[in-house]
Amino acid sequence: MPIVRPLTLLAPLALALAGCMTSSGGGDAPLSSEYLGRYAETSPTPASFIECHGFGCAERSRVSLSAAEWAKVKAPLVSPAHDARTERARIARAVAVMQGIVGVKTGTGVHQWTHKDMMILPNLGDPTQRDCIDEAVNTWTTMTMLDRAGLFRFHSVAELGYAGLPADTNPRNTAVLREKSGGALYAVDASLVDGGEPPLVMPLTVWAGDWPPPLSAIENAGRPAAPKRTAALAR
Repeated sequence: MPIVRPLTLLAPLALALAGCMTSSGGGDAPLSSEYLGRYAETSPTPASFIECHGFGCAERSRVSLSAAEWAKVKAPLVSPAHDARTERARIARAVAVMQGIVGVKTGTGVHQWTHKDMMILPNLGDPTQRDCIDEAVNTWTTMTMLDRAGLFRFHSVAELGYAGLPADTNPRNTAVLREKSGGALYAVDASLVDGGEPPLVMPLTVWAGDWPPPLSAIENAGRPAAPKRTAALAR
């Protein structure tokens, strides 16, 4: 059984107004380590890492993967990609595999009913649901472990991306990949899909711009796994 530690719960009213809380980052790029400093482990390993859930990392579950489970997570990346875009798609698939495995262990492998027209709805204290803070931290953790396993050829893991203010219509947070050649930043946003579906990948500049982003800018939007999710983006 996972060890779950309750943290400070976010008020449902605040969530209803804010959707996903954002970080107070700075600089030209919309990146911040604020939530990583609060909730993420600096040295996660497959044998012991933290999974955030319950909105704003209100619940933290200690998770351990078996060797066989970790092998499944790594599988999409075992064969090296020949270009950066292909590697991003494979990373997204690995994140989806991790979510599927972890969801069984933590009770979060249920329908994430918070997704509605690209908005995050208040979860009213339901620990099985995840907002964009949970998803961003969890995706960062997974990608960090994969990177440290030597499976990234074209990317490193950046800080979390953020956009908007809590009072805006669509404040949001995401995990981010940085291309080693040129430094281009890409959002890897698992909060826009249900658990077990590859997170949507797009340039961070697009993700941080007008919302919803154009469907054509999402690198893996054409997959058949989530037609309803991606269709909502094109409205």
